[in-house]
Amino acid sequence: MNRPTKLTASRIIGLDLSKKTLVGCSLSIEDCFQKKKHFNGLMNAQGRTRLAAMVGKGDAVFMEGGSSSFTLARYLLSNTEADVFVLNPMQLHIIFESMCKTDKSDAAKLAKYARDTHPENWCLIPIPTEQESAERSVINLHIAYSQYHTKVVNKLHAVFNGQGYPDLKKSDLKNPQYRRDYAEILLDNETSHFTAVLLTDLLDSLELQIEAIHERIHRICLSHPRQALAWLSIPGIGDITAATLIAYVGDGQRFSTASQLRNYIGLIPRKDQSGTVDKQLGITKFGCMPVRRHIMQGAWGIKKFSRDCSLTRYWKELEDRRKLGQKASVAIANKMISIGFALLRNGGIYQMADSNQYLSRKLKTYNLKALIEHPSAKIDSDKSSIVC
Repeated sequence: MNRPTKLTASRIIGLDLSKKTLVGCSLSIEDCFQKKKHFNGLMNAQGRTRLAAMVGKGDAVFMEGGSSSFTLARYLLSNTEADVFVLNPMQLHIIFESMCKTDKSDAAKLAKYARDTHPENWCLIPIPTEQESAERSVINLHIAYSQYHTKVVNKLHAVFNGQGYPDLKKSDLKNPQYRRDYAEILLDNETSHFTAVLLTDLLDSLELQIEAIHERIHRICLSHPRQALAWLSIPGIGDITAATLIAYVGDGQRFSTASQLRNYIGLIPRKDQSGTVDKQLGITKFGCMPVRRHIMQGAWGIKKFSRDCSLTRYWKELEDRRKLGQKASVAIANKMISIGFALLRNGGIYQMADSNQYLSRKLKTYNLKALIEHPSAKIDSDKSSIVC
């Protein structure tokens, strides 16, 4: 829902949620929002029904963002007339900096935060739809499996290194048949061989599951052809990054400017201002981790991109200004997000030499050529833009 300009609720309710239970604290206008009233509930279907019966028009319900928050928030919005708000837990300093960590105290702090903070300063999180939540869960699952895959590869590499084969690289273990052959040929120690075989079997299983998740990622792109084509036309952005941006950014309509989008992702630099001192520090990292993770990986890819475009020229300009490494990649990531935001608004594709040919080859590589044939998105070869 839209951010209110002032608090008009007759009752403020703060909810502290766990996996199975919830604790609420209500502040009523009848008591000048001073007297706290606590209640308990459950997070199952019966508990949600009971909670919905307790709240109604004139109530403002606040909860921290979490794994179950959005499901409850959508249920309350659909079944009650209450205003429901989900707060960003990373910016709720009253919660994570508190020495008193009980369910009742956290629920009360949420209610008092809403009471004492101007609505324009509430750290709100947009409540996603069920489809958006499902797409985000796919992205998060891919990240979790990829990170676990990396850990298992590291463990397998450590087995070979411990047996006197330091020249064997982690990249040599990517091929399933090669790593199994290495285990059979190089490892004479029974325990090391047993460990390597177990880890190899685990990697084979993980890679099959990651491949299945990757198919779901392709479905996300195919379900949103206009957004997918806009993001994929930008160098450095592949199918996984495009699906991540689709899942978390959508059509970009909830952001007024590219700066708001960059702030949501966590690419805005922190500032330290005191008197005449005005320092610009590193990025905040208080934003959307999945998008930031993938867009930063894409930004590093621009360094080796062979075609001439505004991004490669900007990277060269940053190097000439002695902004190297992480500083350059953050600047490139910000530029990629700004370009993508503009493309979402006007329905175009990124302009460079042979834009259409580059995009066609890219879609063929990712097995996403069906995007061009989708009825809601067609490439105009004369204007080299997406016509919707």
